[in-house]
Amino acid sequence: MLQPEVIAFLRSILDCGLLEREHLKECVRALPGERRSDPRAVAEHLVKGGQLTRFQALRLLKGGRPGLNLGPYVLLEPIGKGGMCRVFAARDARDGRLVALKVLPPSRARKDERLLVRFQREIALMDRLVHPHIAGKHDAGAIDDIHYLALEFVPGKSLFRFVRAQGPLGVQAAARLFTQVADALEHAHGLGLVHRDLKPSNLMVTPEHRAKVLDFGLALQIGELELVEVIGGRGYAVGTMDYISPEQAVDSYLVDERSDLYSVGCSLYFALSGRTPFPEGSKRDKIKQHIRDEAPRLGQLVPNLPSEFESVVATLMAKNPQDRFPSARVLKEVLATWGEDNPWRGL
Repeated sequence: MLQPEVIAFLRSILDCGLLEREHLKECVRALPGERRSDPRAVAEHLVKGGQLTRFQALRLLKGGRPGLNLGPYVLLEPIGKGGMCRVFAARDARDGRLVALKVLPPSRARKDERLLVRFQREIALMDRLVHPHIAGKHDAGAIDDIHYLALEFVPGKSLFRFVRAQGPLGVQAAARLFTQVADALEHAHGLGLVHRDLKPSNLMVTPEHRAKVLDFGLALQIGELELVEVIGGRGYAVGTMDYISPEQAVDSYLVDERSDLYSVGCSLYFALSGRTPFPEGSKRDKIKQHIRDEAPRLGQLVPNLPSEFESVVATLMAKNPQDRFPSARVLKEVLATWGEDNPWRGL
């Protein structure tokens, strides 16, 4: 006979719609009798069998309202956390589709109404950003004052995790990947948008080694005046200091598409060498370094790096925007010349 704690645990699984009743019964029957009296043993059995994620099991074991449902979405596990939102892998119960569910907690929205305006603005931007190398919008809305944005779930790893796990990319592999990034930026820039937070953790590498650009939450519409206080940037730095352009470090409102190209250059630098251009120091130190210092030459860090490709990265990372490539389209054309049919061979 099942213990009350186990019955409560199993009932919560059914209440959340995580498993069908008959399927759950079959899973529990497969457990030795002595283990059926321990909800943690039942949970571990379901996790090992793939019926629950560990995140779901831990939430359910805590009891109360596990918070595993948001309307039609069933939360699977957390996959990211930013300054204002949490991101979960989730499944849309309506069609079984996996999504990346970006959630703005009500407490954050109540504490600072600018966050809600910024979040709603990002939703509106994603309606315009439709491109094969940008993670697209699936759905958006609000349920019980919880605002959400469901985005295309991109399998694979961020470029940051990819390089950390497998080592730096070769030139051809990096060129092919960043040709796709440049293609995505050409689309965004054509809409008058500057991403302002291009970095390896916002660039996904799919199992097919294709690039997807993520997170336009800090994107600036050129000429945008009325929402400057909401999106940030006039008179101070917005973005990630390891990849921020000199002009963005001074005033994140006074930027154009060439600022994103500097960040692309810093990301390429990381992809090829496994380190950021200025890895030492505080955020303030890094801002100063981006403004006034030259990063160590890539050729000193990457054996056998063609000098011509080193020049491509150096051009992207020029301190003066006028000395960089003039557009993402031009960069895409330059990088495409370094591609080959199987650029991932030899990684």
